[in-house]
Amino acid sequence: MRFTLVGTGTTVPDAARGPAAFLVQHGGASVLVDGGSGTMSRLAALGVDARALDGGVYSHRHVDHCGDLVPLLFTMKVGADLPRRRDYPIWAGGGFHEFFADLVGAYGKWIQPEAWKVLISELSLVGADSAELPGGVRLDTLPAVHSAGALHLAFTAPNGYRVVFSGDTGPSEALVRLSAGADVLVTECAVPEADPWSSHLNPHDVAAIVSAARPKRVVLTHLYPSVDPERALSVVRATGVPTERGVDGQVLEG
Repeated sequence: MRFTLVGTGTTVPDAARGPAAFLVQHGGASVLVDGGSGTMSRLAALGVDARALDGGVYSHRHVDHCGDLVPLLFTMKVGADLPRRRDYPIWAGGGFHEFFADLVGAYGKWIQPEAWKVLISELSLVGADSAELPGGVRLDTLPAVHSAGALHLAFTAPNGYRVVFSGDTGPSEALVRLSAGADVLVTECAVPEADPWSSHLNPHDVAAIVSAARPKRVVLTHLYPSVDPERALSVVRATGVPTERGVDGQVLEG
């Protein structure tokens, strides 16, 4: 399984880091995870044509995580040189059906395909849930401490290799459970200790989760400019778990 960090930044414009976006590839299938603005261009730079994606998973509905959904569906519909004939499945937390209906109300036929359908599967916001993704990767979810239908996401390949993505979240026992012993924990570290949020993690919050879950490796993403990256790395590395800051285009594979 290949898990590519397509966008490791935030909503703050950054030439080197796009908003949250990831790509899961296995068994010949490519599934987009989240996708803020500019995701399609970043995929293209990695040699991936977004029009040929096999599905999408969304950690939640905030614009820096799903802002490219409308452009994605638009280009899938009108791309004359690559006419799509396959349905496009989406997995997301409860409320995504209504969210998508509102988008169709705003954009109408431009994101409403005729030759295929957008198939939405809503996942539980109150407990554990799971799904099998195209290519045979298993998705397991637990509710995150955030809003807009937020979930923690775990991707497990048939060989057992497991990557967990925190999504946006505050301190979360559910994230500890989901990431226990994971091969990689890709986690947000959005805010500094001096300005703690209940809906985002600071470096000490991340370190507490890592200490309890003991993943084999930690990759920090979604650092707002107020977070000192070197300090964040130092705090989390003190747990003894190898920790790095993710970069756009980085591939995790196992």
